[in-house]
Amino acid sequence: MTMTQHEDRKVYTRRDLMAAYGMALSPLEEWYRNRRWTGHPEALGHAGRELIWDAAEWDHWYQERNNTTHLISRTGLQERHGLARSTLERLWALRDDNGHPEPVKTLERVMYWNQDDWDAWYVEYKRNTQRRDLDIDRSGSPDDLLTLAQVARVLGVPPASIAHYPTRMPRSWPEPAKEEALPSGRPRRYYRRADIWNYADNRTAAGPHRTKHPSRKPRSDGPG
Repeated sequence: MTMTQHEDRKVYTRRDLMAAYGMALSPLEEWYRNRRWTGHPEALGHAGRELIWDAAEWDHWYQERNNTTHLISRTGLQERHGLARSTLERLWALRDDNGHPEPVKTLERVMYWNQDDWDAWYVEYKRNTQRRDLDIDRSGSPDDLLTLAQVARVLGVPPASIAHYPTRMPRSWPEPAKEEALPSGRPRRYYRRADIWNYADNRTAAGPHRTKHPSRKPRSDGPG
């Protein structure tokens, strides 16, 4: 690794960092210019006309900057919680209303959150936004097989409101326990009553109880 010596100390110039880490000049200048927010080490002084930094201090800062242990990006949240990216972007855009956590760090325009903090917030968010307008019929045997019309009565909703669920399944909607072909060739699906109760218990609103939408496109955090 290329280094410059200064008063018996190993130091870096920007040219050293570009050679050692394969970096372009512009991010190095930006990190230092914004060191109040990036935490970039202060320069020790100059070697000729070039700024210099303590090599050990700079290496430690850069290692910590890129450390994402226990952090999670939107890509990770999609995989962990099964949420669409558009949902995650909307939750972030509405953070003033829903208390969405701020990112711990942003690397190459990708935001990272503390995984435990985000998970705890999301549990509370779902609890606060969970739909409570479903008048669930809890009678009957959990093993009963129900047609879609009977499912609607269990959920206390009009049959037409869930007619598309078998083909465009909402989150937590169960697979049918049984199917049979009608004379018309169309399938008749039967659902276990217990599965429908479970769906009702886990059904959550798509977002906070509000009708307005953000006036601008949510900020992207890049590919992560």
